[in-house]
Amino acid sequence: MKFMTWNVNGIRALTNYHPYCDDLHKNYKEILDYLDADVICLQETKITRSKLDTDIALVPGYDSYWSFHRTKSGYSGVVIYVKDHIKLLATEEGISGVLSGNISVPSPKPSNGSTSITLENSNKKRVGGYPTLEGESTAVHTRFQELDTEGRGLILDFGFFVLFNLYCPNETDETRLPFKMDYYHLLEARVRELIKEGREVIVMGDMNVVPTELDHCDPGKWKKESGRTEFTDTPPRQWFNSFLAPQGPLTDLYRVFHEGEAGAFTCWNTKIEARPSNYGTRLDYILVSKGLVPWFKSCDRKPDVMGSDHCPVVAEMYTELTLEKSQQEMAQDRHNAVQRLQDILDSYEGSTDHPLAAKYFDEFSGKQQKLSAFFKKPSQPSLSTPASLSPSIPAPIASSVMAQIGLSSKRSVDQLDMDSLGSRKKPFFSAEQTATAPTSAPSIEPMTQQIAFNSIPKPINKSSPKTNSGRQEKGVSKKSTPTKPGGQQTMLSFLSTTSKKASMDTGIIPSTEVEIAEQASNQANVSQTSTAPTTPSSSSYSQPESTNPSATYTFSPNDFAAWIPGSQDTLEFSTNDESTTSRWQSLFTKRPIPKCRIHNEPCTEHTVNKKGPNKGRRFFSCSLPVGPEGDTVGTNPKYRCNFFEWLNPERKK
Repeated sequence: MKFMTWNVNGIRALTNYHPYCDDLHKNYKEILDYLDADVICLQETKITRSKLDTDIALVPGYDSYWSFHRTKSGYSGVVIYVKDHIKLLATEEGISGVLSGNISVPSPKPSNGSTSITLENSNKKRVGGYPTLEGESTAVHTRFQELDTEGRGLILDFGFFVLFNLYCPNETDETRLPFKMDYYHLLEARVRELIKEGREVIVMGDMNVVPTELDHCDPGKWKKESGRTEFTDTPPRQWFNSFLAPQGPLTDLYRVFHEGEAGAFTCWNTKIEARPSNYGTRLDYILVSKGLVPWFKSCDRKPDVMGSDHCPVVAEMYTELTLEKSQQEMAQDRHNAVQRLQDILDSYEGSTDHPLAAKYFDEFSGKQQKLSAFFKKPSQPSLSTPASLSPSIPAPIASSVMAQIGLSSKRSVDQLDMDSLGSRKKPFFSAEQTATAPTSAPSIEPMTQQIAFNSIPKPINKSSPKTNSGRQEKGVSKKSTPTKPGGQQTMLSFLSTTSKKASMDTGIIPSTEVEIAEQASNQANVSQTSTAPTTPSSSSYSQPESTNPSATYTFSPNDFAAWIPGSQDTLEFSTNDESTTSRWQSLFTKRPIPKCRIHNEPCTEHTVNKKGPNKGRRFFSCSLPVGPEGDTVGTNPKYRCNFFEWLNPERKK
């Protein structure tokens, strides 16, 4: 059996990295198969239950168990993926037992002075090892609940051992130190109680602690900045070292196989590109109780697996183990000298049905309908006969329409715009369009144009219809605005450019352009019949080349300026020539990225996030990865130098 722990720093971001972004690893099943482990513990998933998708929660071949932050979105969170053939005895969210209902506020103290704990759901299987509530029971119970509401722990009981998946709190500031230490103490109390009950324990995850100088890239720099003389002189490091063997109950499995190895880091600062130079720390661990140490044959890091600022840590167990017994014991019980791991796990008679599994969530088990299901458009049956086009359109009219456009009655009328053939109501917004009436008998082409404009075919009147101004104008007809069958206009009718494109092909132009062309024609006639000489300043605009009223006329900005009173005395409308365009582009062109003076490489742009007068300012620094020498050029020039330059140096601090 193989175990893996990995702080993914956002589970949904995995698909953006190689090789998960490739075509072979586009889904989460391919990602989990690529990680190649039977039990995969992930931390810092940064996802809430409301945003949990099916492709992440229900991965084929795996059962997933989740813990989410109760109040904060996109923060913390852990998950365990277990291959669906592995059976478990019990599952719990959190590490105290409060969230699972296995421990609650104790009842009042009996007369003998002892404290009794009230258990909820006593019929279901429990992991056990629950810590006692010392002191003010209600306050301690409330503290337990606070420690587990951030989605930092999951517990799975395999029978042979109990597995913890943890994302321990970080020391972001001094106010978080008490919370972090309380979480550590609660974890230790739970582990010790389980061991007292004869259980074996595995604790894996991001412990957020660097126990020794061997686990830090630059302990000397840390001591100098913190003002401490001893590296281990901090409460988290003191606790962690006491939690490990030989003083504590658990063993650091990586140090069993890699004792004294330097540079075995699992986390690197991505802001300074510290991973290529291995300038990091070791924060991720697999800790096991004493009885499980002989069962493990390896424990390694996977720094080549990308996708986070952490790397996975993997441990693998033997499939069978030869027990160390004396010759007399071997002679008496030879058939039990070798134990198989699978036989041990099967002997506990576990199950794969646990309420904490994501497959039993209401939103994935069919008990709860998602909101998106209420907005699905109902499917409409296919129509094939002219009589079924619409209740408001008689069959003879529908047949004549199909005959005029050359459509056979045997063909499906799905090719027609069904919105145009449905019942009509008066739209809320009327956007009338005008078109040139045909000068000859009706033909197939006008009918096709009418259907393209989503209007019901009507008998064409050879007489000229009225224009918007109420005058009878030859070559102008009203067209209705496309609407839905229920009578409401579609949003696409306001945004679509189909009508404009069709107007250029069919001669139909908007009513505003018709009025403009009409005014142009009238003024042109007046200028031709006038006997007074026309000066350039008094002419409104030049005579169009074509006098066809159905032709679309294009005006320049100066033509519109001539219509405005007093505009002749102002400057003409300017155009965007090359000089104007270059000036505008110069205003929005980014400053070229400078090169580092020492390495002559393009720098990297950063933003100041620290509070102070320079917060929000951007600056450039050397793009090379940071090295063991820090931010100065040392013996190895392939690492980052101390180049620094502000993006806007003229700004005062």
